Amino acid sequence: MLALIYLGLAIALADLLCRRFYRFVSPAHRWAAATLVGIFLSTWFTYLAGLAFVHTAEPLLAADLLFFVIAPGALFWLSRRAPKMVTITLRAPGSPRWDWITLGALFAGACVLLIGTLNVNKQGRLQLSGTRISDFAPGFTIAQSFALGHEFRTDFARYVSQGIHDQFLFFFQAGNLGFLGLNLPWSVDVLGVLGLTSMLALVMTLGELLFNSRFVGRLGATLFFFHGSLGHLTNLISGFLHRDETLGFWKQIAFVNRRHLPFATGIFFLVSIFLVDQYRQRSSAAGKTGSANIALVEPKERTNWNHLKTGLAKFITSAGREVTPGKSFLFSGLLLAALPLSNTPIFTAVAVVLCCLFLAYGCWSSGRINGAAMLGRGLCSTLTAYIIAAGVIDLFAVCTGPGMELEYKKQPLVKGLVFRNSVTYEIRDFVPTMRHVQNWSTPTVTAFEGGQGNQRGQFDSPLGVAADSAGNIFVADTGNGRIEKFSPNGTFLSTMGIKGTGYGQLGAPNGIAIDRLGNIYVADASKHVVEKLAPDGSVISEWKGPALGFYGPRRIAIGPDESIYVVDQGRTRIVKLSSDGQVLTTWGSGGSGDGQFSDHTSVAVDPTTNKVYVADPRNSRIQVFDSNGKFLTKWSVPEWGQPHGFEDIAIDSQRSRLYASSTHMNAIISFDIHGERLGNITPRPPERLAAPSTIAISKEKLFVINSASARVSVISLPTN
Repeated sequence: MLALIYLGLAIALADLLCRRFYRFVSPAHRWAAATLVGIFLSTWFTYLAGLAFVHTAEPLLAADLLFFVIAPGALFWLSRRAPKMVTITLRAPGSPRWDWITLGALFAGACVLLIGTLNVNKQGRLQLSGTRISDFAPGFTIAQSFALGHEFRTDFARYVSQGIHDQFLFFFQAGNLGFLGLNLPWSVDVLGVLGLTSMLALVMTLGELLFNSRFVGRLGATLFFFHGSLGHLTNLISGFLHRDETLGFWKQIAFVNRRHLPFATGIFFLVSIFLVDQYRQRSSAAGKTGSANIALVEPKERTNWNHLKTGLAKFITSAGREVTPGKSFLFSGLLLAALPLSNTPIFTAVAVVLCCLFLAYGCWSSGRINGAAMLGRGLCSTLTAYIIAAGVIDLFAVCTGPGMELEYKKQPLVKGLVFRNSVTYEIRDFVPTMRHVQNWSTPTVTAFEGGQGNQRGQFDSPLGVAADSAGNIFVADTGNGRIEKFSPNGTFLSTMGIKGTGYGQLGAPNGIAIDRLGNIYVADASKHVVEKLAPDGSVISEWKGPALGFYGPRRIAIGPDESIYVVDQGRTRIVKLSSDGQVLTTWGSGGSGDGQFSDHTSVAVDPTTNKVYVADPRNSRIQVFDSNGKFLTKWSVPEWGQPHGFEDIAIDSQRSRLYASSTHMNAIISFDIHGERLGNITPRPPERLAAPSTIAISKEKLFVINSASARVSVISLPTN
């Protein structure tokens, strides 16, 4: 209910604002303008307010509360001085009944298209059809993250790098509606249907203004929505409902995978209609015509394309001359602010709309000609009928095409302005690169065989390894954004984590550590967070925010008192946390002095002495501290000091040993607990190390990540 009130306030407030600056052709035009502007301005307001409250515990909650305070006040103040709706007089002849019938049919088509391809069934599963997951899932993940109250402060560059920045505002608003209590798929559908229907209403208005014909506007909007290729009709008899819908100049699938597109296109047409109206008023005031009802093509000139081109040139050169500075600033800002909603597809949509309007005009004008030209009217009518029929076929093909069902996880959530359960849908592998396409039919390999890939037992740039009390092996598969679990003999058991940037998802997992209860701690270098997972991989908490300020966390170690030590490489420090994520102490700074680091890469804690060991490879040393960060001593490691290494260290308390890796040598260095060099260790032949990086100890075994061959090696340790 709060989500609907939010939308109602936004649209009502926008209606009062639009009436101050805009003249309307029809009630549908007014409704479409209020809807687009209201959702657009409320989205920007809420997002910017959320950024302003980023240092609070609930930024989105504070932003919504501010909106619910300001919007009713602004609505009350503006309604006291609200001007009457100014209409554009002398509309094109015809009954408005068919305008509403056409708009109702287009609204029904939009519902069939958008709700039919994204809905929740009776079992609560999310149903997707006709959707390219690589296009849709990143935006839905953004919406899901905001619906749970996460993602502030937003790392916008991260979305740009994934190619989803143009969808951000739309899916942010969908997530905000979910945060206010509306089911998340319904949030996406409601916004999509409102945006698409409003844009089609504006297409009808633009056609009427440009060509002085309601028929042109109605037919142009119908052709745009039901636009289809004539070649599709050849498949009408045999299986047309299951064709590939990914090719072609324009199809309804564009609105399925890019639900934000109608908003940007609608804003463009809103500004265009404003400029057309300004041109009409200027021409009328100058006395260039005898009527205020000035169209791009006058009745006497309907068959003269030279006059049409002349009219277009006049409109382009003269439309903005009589716009007042205030209106110019408003509508220019509106159009520029809408650019993040889309990119190249908006120009494709505009081009298709213009083509559809000119085709509609051709059909209309040919119907006014008698004699031999009646053949042209018949051909135009037949062509139009076939295009619409093909579009209807495309519509059903999208809705009945291949799809999927996604399971959900439900957990109690008291967040936002409502009490509800959070529902999380897991959409896997949405990054649009081939290496993230899963094929679970491939036979499983062991962790020791490994290899480059994204199948079970394969890795992409693994940077972390750990073992639990049972000897199970956990590998941070960094490039694939997941954690793979193996039995002690290397057999694949399960995969944990979903690649993404939302709450509880994994961007680039680096170091991992496991406590006595089996909880898994993950340092995520790309999201700048530390995540705490349950033994089954479900999310317990995510540690971030101003109090922590992680930037590029790399490694994690757990002390005997369950304290968590994090290598915060980007901040050149060690952060000590309690088991619930509270900061206990920090130490370190950039440099080569005692207690300083230069891109330190690892941390380890001796469970018997509680001493903390930090790998400082660029300074070619290991530094030793007490548990509070007091510098004690340092050990020289001459083999280190080369760039681009991922040196790691591990404590073997049973043997009083410290092991250190180096990617620039094919051996593991062994020290006693006092820093005396004992020599190098290697696996038994024919096993060889290949650029060893991360290491972990479990009972009598040392597990080593080979960064050059994407596999895990096992070195048996001596029993004494």
